[in-house]
Amino acid sequence: MNNENMIEAKDHGKVCIINTEGKIVIEPEIDVDTLYYPSNGLCQVEKNGKYGYIDESGQLVIPFKYKKAYPFSENGLAFVVQENGLGGYINKDDNFVVHPIYESGSSFRFGFAAVLRNGEYTYIYNNGNKAIDNTFKKAGGFSTCGLAAYQEFDGRYGLMDTTSRIVLTLKHGCELADFKEGSEITKFRVNEREALINSKGKIITGLKYDKIIISSNSHLHRFLRNGLWGYIDDEGNEVIPNIYREVSEFTEFNVASVKSYHPLAKDNIVNFYINDRDEIIDNKLIQFTNQLLHQRYSKVSRFKNGLALAVKKAEVSESCKKRTQDDVTEEDTTKGSEEEESNEDILHEVKIYFKSMEKEEIFDFINEELGGDGGVIILDIEDNYVKLLWPLSPCLDIEDIGMALYYATEDGKIGKYDYYKID
Repeated sequence: MNNENMIEAKDHGKVCIINTEGKIVIEPEIDVDTLYYPSNGLCQVEKNGKYGYIDESGQLVIPFKYKKAYPFSENGLAFVVQENGLGGYINKDDNFVVHPIYESGSSFRFGFAAVLRNGEYTYIYNNGNKAIDNTFKKAGGFSTCGLAAYQEFDGRYGLMDTTSRIVLTLKHGCELADFKEGSEITKFRVNEREALINSKGKIITGLKYDKIIISSNSHLHRFLRNGLWGYIDDEGNEVIPNIYREVSEFTEFNVASVKSYHPLAKDNIVNFYINDRDEIIDNKLIQFTNQLLHQRYSKVSRFKNGLALAVKKAEVSESCKKRTQDDVTEEDTTKGSEEEESNEDILHEVKIYFKSMEKEEIFDFINEELGGDGGVIILDIEDNYVKLLWPLSPCLDIEDIGMALYYATEDGKIGKYDYYKID
């Protein structure tokens, strides 16, 4: 599952969905460990490793019983996985419409879904019948532009439309990326260079980019060339030149964080915000907005369609509240300085060794998975590695850090980590 579409209840907080004003619009009526963005009226939820669904009022409408659960599609069906590892498609009444015989399945779009069975991919209709005779080594679901990416058994990649007409076939050695949810363009890679493909299946740029990161939330996409980052649009136009050392994805509000060389700045690097016209935005406005959100929420994800996943701050427990002067005993007064110190955050150092993640992607990972705006500080960063300073409330245990890293790294699939208290 895409980690961008989920949020976990950490630090004893409760998960919810908020609007751009910071107001809660969806909150589970039951305790959950993980909450996902709503899709066609329902949200996936997870508790103790089991998945179910809530409606937009927060009521649990499909119980926690699945090994995995995915968003509901436009046709009202969702792919779920049973304990035996096989999945099928259920309706909103929790009845299987397509039998659970598949190893994986995409969302339905235009009446089709890509499914995997016995090591081969094919496409099916809403009723589970095969939509085409061909099978593939790999196949993705259809994008909103009506194209789907596939890979033949001989290794070649291509694109086809909803009539199963082949619109593009790439040469051997080229690797084609799947369409990201919400995007109508994709990319391919060959000989360490990348190029864009548009919504009609046509290659619209040359192989002149070291890397392109396609955005699901913006019409502008990051590209890297000669060690510097810029932005390219859906038509292949370089609308913001590659002049930045580091860049973030544009938000739904057309704001991105960038870093640029400046001879008078500390370490010769200055950090600021730009809009989609490459105009500098006042940092104070962005920081003030973030501060307002973080007064109530310990973590807030990126906004999508006006909604963001959030973790409500837990009420301070009685054991962590400072006692009043009337409650202080004579013995306590002899340890006043020690008690004051015990109420301060305890600092920990965290090191993450990623299997394959570039520096720019690590910045996004920290912000989205570990709450980069919530106190975690980056001490050192390079490709495939980051060192963090992690303040931890004395109310919490060091294993809360371990649990956060466990889920963020997908149990070691993304990378390994070390953490310890700083004496």
